[in-house]
Amino acid sequence: MITISHTHEEGTLVDGTVKGDGAWEILRKHGFHFFPSIKMIGIRQSRDQVAKRWKINGAAQALREAGFEVVVEIDDAPRDRAQVLADQAERLDDRRDALAAKAQRHAGNAAAAADRANQISERFAGGQPILIGHHSERGARRDQKRMDSAMRKSVEEDRTAQEAARRANAVGSQAAYSARPRVTARRIKRLEADLRRVERGLDGYTRTFRKHDGTPYYVEEHKPATGEYREQLLAQKEHIENQLAYDRQQLAAATGQGEFVEWGKHNIHVGDRVWAWGYNGLALKTNPTTVKLDFRDHWQPKVNYTDVLKVECPHGDEPAVTAPNEPARVRPAASKVDVPKLDTDKLKAAANVADSVRVGRGREAFVSPPAVVDTLMDLADIWPGMTVLEPSAGTGNIALAAVERGAVVDCVEIDYNLATVLTSRVPSANATSVRDFLDVDPAERDGYDRVVMNPPFSGGKDIAHVTHALGFLKPGGRLVGVMAAGVLHQKFKAAERFRALVEGRGGWFEELPEGSFAPATGVNTVVVVIPAQ
Repeated sequence: MITISHTHEEGTLVDGTVKGDGAWEILRKHGFHFFPSIKMIGIRQSRDQVAKRWKINGAAQALREAGFEVVVEIDDAPRDRAQVLADQAERLDDRRDALAAKAQRHAGNAAAAADRANQISERFAGGQPILIGHHSERGARRDQKRMDSAMRKSVEEDRTAQEAARRANAVGSQAAYSARPRVTARRIKRLEADLRRVERGLDGYTRTFRKHDGTPYYVEEHKPATGEYREQLLAQKEHIENQLAYDRQQLAAATGQGEFVEWGKHNIHVGDRVWAWGYNGLALKTNPTTVKLDFRDHWQPKVNYTDVLKVECPHGDEPAVTAPNEPARVRPAASKVDVPKLDTDKLKAAANVADSVRVGRGREAFVSPPAVVDTLMDLADIWPGMTVLEPSAGTGNIALAAVERGAVVDCVEIDYNLATVLTSRVPSANATSVRDFLDVDPAERDGYDRVVMNPPFSGGKDIAHVTHALGFLKPGGRLVGVMAAGVLHQKFKAAERFRALVEGRGGWFEELPEGSFAPATGVNTVVVVIPAQ
């Protein structure tokens, strides 16, 4: 036995169905929904409303035709309006708590995803590109996908958390707005019109259609409602009268306290200055429901009395301004739901660089991680106004740090893609040359106070680049560069000559921690410091 019941307290609900019996498929086609919170089938927004008999009876008939036994129970007696509003307030509190919990839950998910993305992004710190053909390419592409997935999840969870917090803070605002005296007055006018419509349907009425000269040409006769339609109209009439009685009582109380003025022909005169929503003008004519204003440039709008804010009447000895004493808006008792908003721009930028910049393995583009850059800056001792050169600049981590210390920086980078990233990340760099640093003649430059560099390592390239860079120093300048740790002990002549050069100039080596460039490369590195000759 399936029971479709309706009361104003519970709404329209269905009882007696089980999963898989086929009733849900029929009910869904007739506008019924499943409510997970109470695990029942019913009609949405049916609580404290007149029963939608056409839906209920249509669903019942379809169920009977499918072989189900169905009972329909409808109780359309309206509840006390004050109790209805109290129950609505309680449900709004529950909804606000649920949305606040949802906001906190998704904010936690967003923070966790952001932490995962940040951890993975260390591989691409400072714009580390993917090296095509290098042994690190496979791991880099895997990390890129993981980072992109974590970043997207963080952004989506953060968006969901912010929306849930916004909705939680908005809960109750509509109810508070509906309770304002001016809104109550407009609702009373609408309810009175609805009541007249319902009464015409109960009593019957005629409608006359006329020609342009006023003579009738067709009379449409509507007989009094009967049967199920009459029951529907009687229930609507009782429901409207119940709400009208409550709203009129509330509006009378607001009027007695001076919070509302009922405007009309009795207190607005021709020549009065009237303020309304969007208008401010002299009253030209008062109608039963509107006042005609001389507003602007011969525009004479008709304004509803319920939209009037205040009136200045100059007919007495002194102009008197009448306006309702609007009550101060009371702050909600519940505290504002606020969840931290994540700054995902940095994650997006790192993901975009990792996705867009790819270079061949021969470029050996292992950008300097932040810890290495800090070491280089400490050893370089850069002061504001100094001129600095970064050869083989890559994506500009060193150049950016030097600019932040007030230096005037020039860069050289052989790869066009890396140079493009460099100019976007360090737009204040003085000049960027897209060429092989070993082809740059020191005579082309005026000399620099500092040369700070992270050159390619393999095959003794670091020795060649550092040696060439020494020619760009001014007297009293200093070179600070990253090199492969093998330069400290290799036996071939170029390495031996280089160590002698460093010692002869009073320079020195400082070892960097193992894995300073991991996971891009596992090569151990040192920093060389060489004063100018």
